[in-house]
Parts: sequence; structure tokens; C-alpha cells
Amino acid sequence: MPEKDYSALADELVMFGRLLPAPVPDAGLAVAVLARISDQPQPKTPAPFQRLFQQIVIGVRRHRRRTAAVVLALLLSLLAAPPVRAAIADWFSFAGVDVRQDPSPGPRSAPPAPTIASSTTLEAAKQLVHFVPVVPALLGPPQGVEVSRDRRLLSMSWNNDRDGPVRLDEFDGQLDTMFAKTAHGAEFTSVAGSFALWFSEPHSVVVLNRDGTSRTETARLAGHTLIWTTGDTTMRLEADISRARAIEIAASVRPVP
Repeated sequence: MPEKDYSALADELVMFGRLLPAPVPDAGLAVAVLARISDQPQPKTPAPFQRLFQQIVIGVRRHRRRTAAVVLALLLSLLAAPPVRAAIADWFSFAGVDVRQDPSPGPRSAPPAPTIASSTTLEAAKQLVHFVPVVPALLGPPQGVEVSRDRRLLSMSWNNDRDGPVRLDEFDGQLDTMFAKTAHGAEFTSVAGSFALWFSEPHSVVVLNRDGTSRTETARLAGHTLIWTTGDTTMRLEADISRARAIEIAASVRPVP
């Protein structure tokens, strides 16, 4: 019987441990972990904490039920120690979006979500992309639709009296890492029972090429943003709206007919 892929569970556990408040570890745990790390010779790759993390992921994939709680407890304990937390958890990846936490003061405001100038139709866009595109029923037909040249990214935009400019980006989060963000805080939430991330503060965002390099022309500041998945499709909703409104819009997505 083929082994199941629990990579999604591993990502969720890392994100869960990163975002939830960490309990105080047992006395001496942080000291023991740091001492063990410092005693190791400095390899080029992987670092000691990376080997530990890789072993945790492998264990989760092989024994999901028995080790999930243990892994979560270990992550929370490690993240309670500031030096370990800085080494392990200053970045994470969720549904094809790489997020780097930046403790320095961030910008206080961001420009409105950019709308789509050039436009095609949803029907034409559906034929171009290699994933199942969706559209929020609450927003109605988009006023702008475009597909990137490499057909990896579908973008839509609206501008209405209630929500102002709204932008929705979609891509296959199972195949590619599409966006990189440098954020000053990310909140765990959910959309229709699935994990989601909410960014309430202005943050930098850039679109990535297939090889992971940045498309410099896409670098910009973004405001309130919600990231979630429907099937294998990752959605990124950006607008100057509340988290509750963003989740309401996200929960209304339907496949493009």
C-alpha cells in the first residue's frame, strides 16, 4: 500500500506552532537544546536545527496520529526559547506562499490593492490556466481579469462602494511557490473549515518565478490580505476590509462555470 503524503499536515503543524502562544518549557530545556546545538561542528548544510526539523517532518508523515501531538508540543517548547525561535521560525511556507517574519517596525500604511487594467474573460482565462479557477459570488463578475504570461497566475479585480478596490490572485499552490512576503505579523484563521492566514499590517510582497527568483517589477507594499486554499488552488485576497468581511468573501467562492 503506497505511503500517504502528509506534507500538508507538516506545514500546518509548523504554522500552528509558529502562530499560537507558546507555553513555558520545562526547566533546562532551552539550555539543553542550545548547548547541544553549540557543541555540534558547524556544517555547511544542513544545520543542526534543520536536521531536527527534517526528522520531525519524516516522523509526522510516517506516524500521523501517534506523533502529531508530540511534534506540536516539541515545536511549542522550542519556540518558547528566543534564540531557538529566531533560528527555526523566522520563516514558514503556506500553500505556495513563503512568509518571512520581520520584527523591525513596518510601514504604517499601504496603497489600495492594484486593479487589473488589461482584461480578458473568465471563460478564456479558465482555458489558459492549469488549475480550477474560482470566483467569489459575493463580489459578482470581476471588472478585470488577466492571466500571467507563464499561465501560472490568474488575477481578478473589483471596485465597489462597500469594499473599495479588491484584488484576488489564484494559482496552483501544490505545484509552485508563487508569492514571497515579508510581514510583521500573521494571524491564523480559517475559511470554510480550512487553514488560512490573515495579514492585518502593511507588508512587502513579490511574485516569484519558477526557479524561486523574484520578479522585481512586481515588488510592492500590500495591505490587508487573506490567504486560503480550495482544493489545490491557493487564493490571495487583498483589500482594505476587515478580516470578517474577507472571510465572508472567501467562503463564497465558486468554480468558474
